[in-house]
Amino acid sequence: MTKTNLVLDKLENHDVVATFFVVGQRINDNTKSVLKRMDSMGCEIGNHSWGYSSMDQMDSAEIVESVENTNDAVEMYTSMSPNFFRPPNLAISNTMYEVIDLPFAGGVLGYDWSGGGGDTPEKVANNVLSEMKDGAIILLHDVQPDPHPTPKALDTLIPALKNLGYEFVTLSNLFDRKSVDPDVEYKIWKYVE
Repeated sequence: MTKTNLVLDKLENHDVVATFFVVGQRINDNTKSVLKRMDSMGCEIGNHSWGYSSMDQMDSAEIVESVENTNDAVEMYTSMSPNFFRPPNLAISNTMYEVIDLPFAGGVLGYDWSGGGGDTPEKVANNVLSEMKDGAIILLHDVQPDPHPTPKALDTLIPALKNLGYEFVTLSNLFDRKSVDPDVEYKIWKYVE
C-alpha cells in the first residue's frame, strides 16, 4: 500500500478527505497502519469485495461471502463498517443487487489503470475534469503497477476542482449534504443529485 500512502499524503497536503474502497484480501497486519491513517484523517472506507475479479457471474453464496469477509476485515482493523460497495470492474448483476446490502458506488472515471487511457497525470486529471458536475463521485485507483499517475494527478486535480468551487467529502457526507438516500435498489451511483 505504498501508493495508498502517497495518495494519503496528497489528500493531507491539500486538506481533503476521500472514501477508499478496499479489497478484503489486502487487509492484514501489514496494511493496518494505512487503514488507521485513513480513519484518523477522516476518510471513509468502503467495500470493494474480497478479490479483484468481477462478481457479475458469481452465485449468491460467493457474493455474500466476498462482501461479508471484506466487511469483517475492515471492522477488525478500523473503527468503521463499510457503508458503500464498489463492484470490481464496475461489473454488476441482479444477483449482486439482491444479496449485497450496501449502496453501489461507481463514479467519474480517471481511467488511471494500466491500459485505461490515463497514462499520465495530466490525462487522468483531464478525464475527471471533463465529466465533473455537482454531486460527482470521482473514481481513481491507488494500487496499479508503476508508473502510476494518480498521486501526481491529484496535485493538478484537487486545486483545479477547488478553484471551480468544489468541496471534497466522503460518500456518506455527500449523500447527507444532498439529502439523498443512497440505498436505492438496482442503482450504481455516479452522481448524487
